[in-house]
Amino acid sequence: MPAPHSNSNPAFAPLVPREVAALLAALQLKDATVNRLQNISDKEWHSLLHFCDLAHLTLLLAQLHFEGKPAWVEERLQSNLADNALRFARVKATYREAACALYRAGVDHIIIKGFAQSPDYVPDPRLRMQSDLDFFCPPDHIPRAQAALQAIGYQPDLRQDYRRADHSPTLTRLQGWTWRGNAFDPDMPLSVELHFCLWNDDTTLFSLPETGKFWERRLVRRIDEMEFHCLHPIDHLGHLCLHILRNILARDTIIHHLYELATFLHAHANDDAFWQSWSTLHSSSLRAKEAIAFYHSRLWFGCDLHPTVQQQLEALPPQQVAWLERFGASSCEAMFRETKDSLWLHLSLINHPGKKLLLLRRAFLPNSIPLPGTPAVTLAARAADTQNQPHPGHTRYLSQRAITYLQTNLSTLTRGLQWQLQRLKR
Repeated sequence: MPAPHSNSNPAFAPLVPREVAALLAALQLKDATVNRLQNISDKEWHSLLHFCDLAHLTLLLAQLHFEGKPAWVEERLQSNLADNALRFARVKATYREAACALYRAGVDHIIIKGFAQSPDYVPDPRLRMQSDLDFFCPPDHIPRAQAALQAIGYQPDLRQDYRRADHSPTLTRLQGWTWRGNAFDPDMPLSVELHFCLWNDDTTLFSLPETGKFWERRLVRRIDEMEFHCLHPIDHLGHLCLHILRNILARDTIIHHLYELATFLHAHANDDAFWQSWSTLHSSSLRAKEAIAFYHSRLWFGCDLHPTVQQQLEALPPQQVAWLERFGASSCEAMFRETKDSLWLHLSLINHPGKKLLLLRRAFLPNSIPLPGTPAVTLAARAADTQNQPHPGHTRYLSQRAITYLQTNLSTLTRGLQWQLQRLKR
């Protein structure tokens, strides 16, 4: 597979705002440039900071040092770095308390994502935004785990729709804390999510049974004198890639995960031993799914790749290669407009005709829509709805959503047809 063209990179995607494109250009792992960030206005800085908070990129922006950054921006970013460093003490204390409760209840578990990303994907956990703890437990341990955490004050948040989630209802314990507009508030409590699977066959409509072996290879690590169980390094990479793939298919944000993956790929571009182990432990089918995430990381952040990774990209099925070349930046654009371009990739990953039809029905005829008052992230601007924001009347809201669905469906069909016609012309 050839290297992505520069005009397919999200930094050049037409629907990405100028200030976000400037940040992506500055975060390239090769040939990064801050020139475009030096030329954005105060209004664009406000927009960029808001976007970065929602996309978990604020701390990355804070680590970029260049002339021309407004003093108020630098002050805000340095404050975020300081707060997040303090916040890590709360992360550690919350983990220890929750893990002790699970151990007392006889619940086996591992920690996924979060501080477990350090040091291979993030150099220091203090440089990673973390608002919750993600535990994976064997499914039959979930009820005991919920009971153990509820016994120390956690309560399930039942306002969300968890039918397609990979975890049981999110557990929260606010302890009188209130939101004060600071996403890095050291005093902000962490929520807990208890994951019952590492790949959800029911929501994705295709199976990856090999992920069951991830649990068998779990090990113990230490960070800052904190001991925890986690995935084997090879499986940690695999899980991150599958999480990215899941979010691509679910049209959820992936940008900070891709940067972390790109960081790992770049740092291990010459690590023959690691990639030999990867080829041995993961099947060709699983490696092909991981390669979709590899492609996105290289496209978005320009990382180097080990020859084994490059060979895996070249071995992808032609239909998936064509999708990546046409829609590789689509997930970035999806943060600013509704899109279902991932549908065509998803269909290529499903072999069962009945499940393909089910996916099409889900995509074009959803069973439900988000309620106006639900705390959710809007696709239009990736901004969180809150109870303080006015909402349209119910009838007007339903009408707006119906129009948006129709427009998105029409766009999806049109873009998909254009893509297929281009493939046929080759």
